[in-house]
Amino acid sequence: MPLHTRALSIAVSRDSDSLWYARGDIIDLRKNGFVPSSYDIQPAGIIHSMNIELRFDPESLRIEQIAVDQPFIAIDPSEATEGECCRDPAPRLLDFKGDSLDADFTKRLGAHFGGALGCSHLLTLFQLMASTIPRAVDIENERSEREGNESRLGEKFFRRSVFVDGHLRDDNRIDVAVQLADTHSRPLPPNDPFTKRLESSHEWKVLATIERKRFHIESISAAERKRTFETLTSAEWISHDDIIAPLAMAPIIPGLAGRVFRIFATGGPLQPLRDTFLQLAPGFIQIVAALMDDYFKERARAASRAEAPKAEVASLGGNTDSCYMWRQGSAINKSWTREGAIDDS
Repeated sequence: MPLHTRALSIAVSRDSDSLWYARGDIIDLRKNGFVPSSYDIQPAGIIHSMNIELRFDPESLRIEQIAVDQPFIAIDPSEATEGECCRDPAPRLLDFKGDSLDADFTKRLGAHFGGALGCSHLLTLFQLMASTIPRAVDIENERSEREGNESRLGEKFFRRSVFVDGHLRDDNRIDVAVQLADTHSRPLPPNDPFTKRLESSHEWKVLATIERKRFHIESISAAERKRTFETLTSAEWISHDDIIAPLAMAPIIPGLAGRVFRIFATGGPLQPLRDTFLQLAPGFIQIVAALMDDYFKERARAASRAEAPKAEVASLGGNTDSCYMWRQGSAINKSWTREGAIDDS
């Protein structure tokens, strides 16, 4: 049964003679059920739609301009939230104007915008952008030097797409697939077929089966394929199951990111595979929110709120201090106890 899809995309283009432009988008699409919270009922559909736009110096990777937009958010301002909403933390990201997307950027980003200070969805998106943009710069500069031309202003020459899909296999197991694709294109030569714009298509796929109650990874596999215009029909998938075998039988929450960084400590050519795995845990958190039926059944059997179980990952919406809206002492975090046991009358 389909549960949830998370989609992230990052597109890069030349904005001017001195600046390049990158836009990142994140969308969460819940495909099943609804989630009760202390303030509302959150049905299936688009839960989050957010984007970050950057203009940056491709030589220094210095961020010259930054803009954030959040068309769809999980929590809008209301009386129940005392006027707070998911858009409130976003201005903190503007503080990174003038910063550089270097190797330590994600650490600075996490310290400034992680946990109770920020929005976990914008954080995930910006982290992926910080890893993607330097890669896009390197491969485009290499292509431009090799072929002796530059991409036209405003023409997207690089796109990274990531999809996290969750399916309920049976009562005890969830299948999660993560797909990452880097598509790099060149300026189209006159009279050539459009397909020849393809410089490379580099795909990475991860498939994990997760034991639902304990969040343990029962099985996991990973593969990559890189194609060019000349190898569209001949390139084959390469398995990386041996590299990621230590992740099997370990929990997906908590601690997956730390284990992934230990396996891919040096980054290098497998950095996109590392980036693929880093989307597994945050995507899984969104997926399990579509599995509330058992929770409702258990709560209906509970005689009081004290006996009622907690949801599998989040207590009716979010763990304390997981983001700004669910920080300690926030309006919705304080009021969640008013939800009480399900009224069976």
